[in-house]
Amino acid sequence: MLLLKRKKAKPIRCLPFIKINDFSQFTYSKQTHFKLFADCKYDIQLSGKKLDPDRCSLKQYQDLLVFSFIKQFVTEGSRLLDVGGGKSRIIKYFKKKYQCWNVDKLEGSGKGPKRILKRGFRLVKDYMGNFNPELPDNYFDFVFSISALEHVPEQDPKLFKNILDDLNRVLKPGGYSLHCFDSLLKQDNLWVNKFLIYIFENERTLNRFIPFEVLRSAPDLFVMSQRVYNRKWKHITRETYVEFGKPFSYNILWQKPR
Repeated sequence: MLLLKRKKAKPIRCLPFIKINDFSQFTYSKQTHFKLFADCKYDIQLSGKKLDPDRCSLKQYQDLLVFSFIKQFVTEGSRLLDVGGGKSRIIKYFKKKYQCWNVDKLEGSGKGPKRILKRGFRLVKDYMGNFNPELPDNYFDFVFSISALEHVPEQDPKLFKNILDDLNRVLKPGGYSLHCFDSLLKQDNLWVNKFLIYIFENERTLNRFIPFEVLRSAPDLFVMSQRVYNRKWKHITRETYVEFGKPFSYNILWQKPR
């Protein structure tokens, strides 16, 4: 009986697709980003399956963007801080090869969790902007947030300053800070939290601010589909897809000077 040798699977050849000095290609969520994620099989690595943009939640897109950045620019053993991470999918994946922290008050803000299973990472129950000494100065190689900072109250400009100062306080010189804001494409305008604008105005970001009138007509803009909205968001917002607005991600990246 002739036994045939099983061919070894070819290793995935994934070329870095994020340009660190010009992150503007990723300032907002795009349909074409999904092909970049899929070519590296990042969707399968993180979620165990291929992702269809029409069936993809906004958080799944944001998770994949942060996942891609870590894979391409943050070396194993580095210190990661998830801001408002809740039940963080990113921490769950990387906690064995990175030192992972989660800062979250766990008060259910933005329909987030009030309790999580703490295993393999460090949890600090607080909000950024409070300068909690449990979070060391100049410590983290990568600070990020996913669907969190759009919940920052917009009435107090001092709070904006405190949060940005605190994010930079804990970030190591040369470290990166990446934040994915839930945003809304409405019938006659766009909504983003004013804190996003504040960061663009007060930080040397690695991506350019894209005016809303340009973004509105962008043919490649990825918005969460009505099908997914109805399944995951409508029971929370109690508004129709058109009334509430079509969710998309506005992303911002900067590096702390060395």
